[in-house]
Amino acid sequence: MNASSFQIIIHVMPLVIASFLVLTLFAPLDKAEADNGKNLVPQWVKHDAIWWHDGKISDNEFINSTTWLVEKKIIPIQLVVFDNSTQNRSLYEFKDIAYYWGAGKISDKDFVSTVRYMIKNGLIKMDDSYESDMNQRLKMVSITNETEKSVVVVPVLTSSAYSEWGFYAYYRGECSRCLTVKIHDDLHSLMDSSNGLKVLKSLGYHTITDIDIDRNPKILEQYDEVILLHNEYVTQREFDAITKHPQVLYLYPNALYAKVSIDYWNNTVTLVRGHGYPNSTIANGFGWKFDNSKLEYDRMCDNWNFHKIDNGMMLNCYPEGRLDYDMGLLQAIKDF
Repeated sequence: MNASSFQIIIHVMPLVIASFLVLTLFAPLDKAEADNGKNLVPQWVKHDAIWWHDGKISDNEFINSTTWLVEKKIIPIQLVVFDNSTQNRSLYEFKDIAYYWGAGKISDKDFVSTVRYMIKNGLIKMDDSYESDMNQRLKMVSITNETEKSVVVVPVLTSSAYSEWGFYAYYRGECSRCLTVKIHDDLHSLMDSSNGLKVLKSLGYHTITDIDIDRNPKILEQYDEVILLHNEYVTQREFDAITKHPQVLYLYPNALYAKVSIDYWNNTVTLVRGHGYPNSTIANGFGWKFDNSKLEYDRMCDNWNFHKIDNGMMLNCYPEGRLDYDMGLLQAIKDF
C-alpha cells in the first residue's frame, strides 16, 4: 500500500476498520460466494457507502477509496469494457444505491455491478495500468486476429419498433396507427442489445444490419458464423436467410419473433404478423419451432448455457448486462 492510499483509507474509515483492511488485503475471493453473489465485498466497506450518502465523506473521498478497493481487488471487478462515449451522468444518481447496499437492501452483486458501471462510464477513473490490464484480458477473447469470419447482425428494425410512438404504443392501446414507423439507426437504450453490440465490436466482430440482409440475403454466405442480438422484428427474407445459414449463434432470446415488411421508398417498417397481431392468438409471426421468447426474462444470466438447435446454438437467458464482464461467456462466443 503506498502512502497516499493509506492516508485515504485512514481518513475515510475508523482506525479499527483500516487495521482490518490491512489484515484482509490479499484474502482471496471465495468462488462459491462469488457464484452466489453473496459476500462479494467485505462488510466493513459498507461504512463508506453509508457515510457518502449521509454527507460524512466527500465525493472525492468515496471515489478515491472505491478506486483503491478495486485496484486491490477487494471489490472484485474482473473485467470492464470501457465506454468511450460521453455520459451525461452524475455521481449523485448512485448515492441511493450505495446507501441501500450499505443498509443491506440490495445485494453485493448489485453494488459491484454499480461500481463496474461507474468505472465503465468514467465516473470512477482508473489509472493507465488498470485499463491496460483490462485490455490484456480482452485480447484473450478478441477475434481480431482470427481467420474465421464472424458477423453480428445489428437489430435496426427492432430498435425502430421500440421507438417512441412505435409498435409498443399500439400494443398499449395508445395509438391506432403506430404499426408503421420510420427506420432509424440509433439503438433503443432499454429493450435492445446496444451494450452487447458495443462489446462485440470492441472485440473485433464485424457487423451488418437487418437492412443489409433483407436487401441481399446471400450476404450471409460470406460468413462462417452469424451472431444474432435482440433481432426480434425481421422480414421474411431475413428470417429465411438466417434460418438457412448452418452456423448461427442466437445470443439473445426473443429473436425472429415477429414478421415485418420494409418500404424502402418511405424508409419505414410495418408489422405484418406476430406479437398478438393481427389477432391475439398469434405469438411467433413465423410459426418458428425454435421460438425461445420465454427465456428473455432471465436478465441476470447467472446460470447461462447454450443449447443446440438445427442451425446453431441458443443462449438460455438475456445477456445484455453480463457481456461486458463475463470472460467465460465471451470465450464461449469466441469458441462457437
